[in-house]
Amino acid sequence: MRNVAPAVLVVVLTACGGGATGSSDAKSPSGAEAKKSDDVGSIGQLAQQQGGIGALGGAGNREEGSTGSEVAMGGALRAEEVDRKSPVKLDGMLKEWHPRVAARETVAGKAEGLSLEVAVMYDDAKLYVAAEVSDPKGSRSGKHSPDEDHVSMAIAFPSGRGALKGYELGFWAGKPGSSVGAVKWLSGPNKGQDVAGAKIVENDAKGGYVFEAAIPWASFPEARTMRVGLRGALRYHSIDGTVKGVVATGPGGGDKPNDLPALPTAPEQAVVEGLLSQKNLAGEKPRIDIYADLAGDERKERVSVFGNFFTICGPGYRSGHQFFWRQVAGDIVSVEARDVTGRGKEDLVVRKRLAQPSATHEILEVWSLVPGDEPVTVFAHQIGIASSDGKKKLTSSARVSQKEIEIAVEPAVGWDAASFKETVASDVEPILLPWGTVRSRTYRYDKAKFAKASEVAQEGKPAPAGAAAAGEPAQPALAKDTSAPRITQHSDLGKQVLDAYYKDAGVAPGTKPRFDFEIQLDGDKQRERILLVGRDIVVLGPAIRGGAGYARLSLTQFADEKDISEVTARDLTGDGGAEIVVRGVRHVAPSGGGDRVDVDGLFIYQVKNGNVGRVFSIETGRSQGSNRLQGLVQFVPAKGGKGFDVDVRPGMAKGWSEKTYPWPEDKPGGSIEPLLLPWGKTKNLRYTWNGTQYAPSP
Repeated sequence: MRNVAPAVLVVVLTACGGGATGSSDAKSPSGAEAKKSDDVGSIGQLAQQQGGIGALGGAGNREEGSTGSEVAMGGALRAEEVDRKSPVKLDGMLKEWHPRVAARETVAGKAEGLSLEVAVMYDDAKLYVAAEVSDPKGSRSGKHSPDEDHVSMAIAFPSGRGALKGYELGFWAGKPGSSVGAVKWLSGPNKGQDVAGAKIVENDAKGGYVFEAAIPWASFPEARTMRVGLRGALRYHSIDGTVKGVVATGPGGGDKPNDLPALPTAPEQAVVEGLLSQKNLAGEKPRIDIYADLAGDERKERVSVFGNFFTICGPGYRSGHQFFWRQVAGDIVSVEARDVTGRGKEDLVVRKRLAQPSATHEILEVWSLVPGDEPVTVFAHQIGIASSDGKKKLTSSARVSQKEIEIAVEPAVGWDAASFKETVASDVEPILLPWGTVRSRTYRYDKAKFAKASEVAQEGKPAPAGAAAAGEPAQPALAKDTSAPRITQHSDLGKQVLDAYYKDAGVAPGTKPRFDFEIQLDGDKQRERILLVGRDIVVLGPAIRGGAGYARLSLTQFADEKDISEVTARDLTGDGGAEIVVRGVRHVAPSGGGDRVDVDGLFIYQVKNGNVGRVFSIETGRSQGSNRLQGLVQFVPAKGGKGFDVDVRPGMAKGWSEKTYPWPEDKPGGSIEPLLLPWGKTKNLRYTWNGTQYAPSP
């Protein structure tokens, strides 16, 4: 999870939009407007280009910070740490082992007369398995074949946010004086081969046998840094006896790692026994579960959220036997890990929500484990306020990079300077108000915290009496920055032109746009007005036919206006004029039938010479039924220091795996740039402005 390049996390919550346009003269509206639309292709074309599907999909209803693959931290089968005073002796005698766990699930066939009891232990170098098998008619012929009676173990390691890497191996006990035992791979590229360095020792027992086995942690590449969040189950396969069946300690397998139960190690057991059991949360799945290198050695810590309890544990954290917990005010809705402070370890970027009687407030915080092993808040800023009915909101965008955080104003929805009366934060940095005098503020990391480094001013609007106390603190006068656009609430700009659009489009006069704001688009120091009416983006202002016409864009790639989630604007190319950014979801019927596919997309449009043209589009997510792929698409500072590039990386998968995902990996360069797959060959793409469009960086 460590970032090797100075990556940027765009936290909130900006709108985006797009389209091509025509123009209309308000003085002769009947025939002068040539309506255009922006569609990324018909369903049939998209089916060809995208392997059966089109652009971008919905986020579903799960928790914002969840991956959909969380599992309870406790489990019946546990991996106990070896007592150094009583190390494991591979002698076929189980005297040093803790009580075994019985396999109570019948997976196949009949279980009469079959039993399996197992235990798991580990030390720094090896994983140990003990098993007691009862099968009076069982066979130990020494063939070491899946067609012979054997015990199997499925084990899985977290390998990414929401992803698990599963393995399966088999244990064949020998027969003293007749045959030797073996530990072999049952899956993967080494299937059928011995597990290098593994050992097994057996002993006869009444009605069956017992064995002890040791497997090097080095057999599993993920184990070098991951010793928490493990899943596991063992099975006994009775194949060639008179009773044929399979019994297991739990569901799942190496090919179905998400179904495996937890296999907690000592740090997780400490959390269960020391906190979760006392709070009646031992059987609960965490709402948020991530793995990060926060402290100590290179082995990752597990960061989990249960209700409003936040925990950290890991083999290299507090010697692996203690854990950290904190009860947090409000709700943690997301946690991301990255090196923000530049200390060489990952920090935590946390979003919290606090419910108030009339509104919900959102706070962005950065927690760092410096100088000790407890997370310290090194940055906290209010970034959102939403009314309790959801009809009004203020949001700020947050750009988080190494040692620098930028907070910027976004357009208000439902509130203006006169109607906004909510109390803003006083114990953290307060939200920037759209009608305030600060458009953006940059903080830099210095001496164990982020401090204000610079501001960009904007022209404020008068606030009601008392707003300074209940809203934004007074700001010192700053020179106006006219080199970049600023978003403002709309005025009565071009009422006659807008009325002409309503008439031309057959829209009822006075229809309220879903989005309506002003910003400088065309680099001429004058603002344009951008509206979303139905599926139409309408642009009017001095740069459009000298103020006497409008540009209209129909977002026909969306089936319904409700599928357009955000429209906003920002100077992405660095030319002093903003681009329009649109986000939304398309609903596509696969060419071969089956459930509808929802595809999320981001579209960027530029207004030049009174025309609107699409300069970039990309798929950011894809859903079908309960399956979901979510990509990571971010605006990051351009390498030349002017404007922004688009950084694209694989995100997380829920439900789908490399084997079950039904579409091929797409290549860049189509009508819409592809979603990167977690298992795909392409791990990162960066798109750079080339003067006419965003294109892949060489």
